[in-house]
Amino acid sequence: MITPTDAFQLLIDLPVPSGSQKIALEDSIGRILAVDICADRDFPPFHRVMMDGIAVQDIHSREWPLAGIAYAGEPVFHLENSSSAVEIMTGAMLPENAQAVINIEELEFFQHEEKPWVRHIGTKAIEKGQFIHQKGIDAPVGQMLIPKGKKIGPVEVAIAASVGISTSLVEALPSIGIISTGDEIIPIDQQPLPHQIRSSNSIMIEAVLKQKGFQTEKKHVLDEPAAMEKILADLLDSQDILILTGGVSAGKKDFMPGVLAKLGFEKIFHKIAQKPGKPLWVGKRSDGKIAFALPGNPISTLTCFWVYFLPWIHQVRWPTNTISVSQLPKSNPNLVQWIPIQFDSNGAHALRNNGSGDLINWASANAIACLPANQEGNELMYFSLNL
Repeated sequence: MITPTDAFQLLIDLPVPSGSQKIALEDSIGRILAVDICADRDFPPFHRVMMDGIAVQDIHSREWPLAGIAYAGEPVFHLENSSSAVEIMTGAMLPENAQAVINIEELEFFQHEEKPWVRHIGTKAIEKGQFIHQKGIDAPVGQMLIPKGKKIGPVEVAIAASVGISTSLVEALPSIGIISTGDEIIPIDQQPLPHQIRSSNSIMIEAVLKQKGFQTEKKHVLDEPAAMEKILADLLDSQDILILTGGVSAGKKDFMPGVLAKLGFEKIFHKIAQKPGKPLWVGKRSDGKIAFALPGNPISTLTCFWVYFLPWIHQVRWPTNTISVSQLPKSNPNLVQWIPIQFDSNGAHALRNNGSGDLINWASANAIACLPANQEGNELMYFSLNL
């Protein structure tokens, strides 16, 4: 049996199955880039004017006749007379031979001999290069702008669009098979007999994964090894990852570890020194397929899914944020405890619950907090339950 920290460290080193796919750039937020994005030209591609105002060649003068107007989106304006100025707009190409841009707030426009002139009324000297976004200063042509492996956000989308990428090559999300086990489990639309319960674990997992964009396939299997092996083998033909609930502890019908071994999975770990969720089993196959076999009690399933599976598949570290939690139960001398907590105006407090089968009292929880073995203080790391 290993510690939760050791289990998470093993998961950090476990590759998430992935390929690549092309998707529309506007659909790529949150996905992982599968190829470097490089500058297809200098950035900016020309000397870009940063302020509305005038562009001048003679920076020592105080007055200039206006030779014309230059707008963004127009070809470069030729400033042929060194004593003239060009009225110019933000984003326009800097006129040839211009040395500086003077912002409009420091200018006074007037007429001289029925021709337009402009006067500098600012108090500071005009500096060569002021308000000019120099060509190539952000990135020269060919420079890598975004490395592969980067999570795509709004800035990355804008950069990709600026280099002409309309479809983005991203890491393909793995397909996930979800398998609930147990003779006592029935579909949610059926009326249970006294000895039966409706399926909830697989529905919860499927709902969360679909919200996060994953393609899933859900199955149920009775506690019979041959049936388990057949259904799992069929799913492995089309799915990259299996998440299983139940059949993984030490009971006489807990066949899942043996079935997974028979299907070629090598155990990475089985059993964590924690409560709930102690029997968690994780394994891999030589073809890159991964299996997470979660204990079947609803809160054990929720905890293992939220604390181990989701951080692993998103390749993120455990949170380092902590909070003071009141009304904590006594810490266990040997096991980490995962505690439902609720935030309020005074901070956070632990919720009373009746063990790993008690979904009802977890409905008020905002987060899962980690109470280490033999913990004396009340400052705990926590995982938000918000999607």
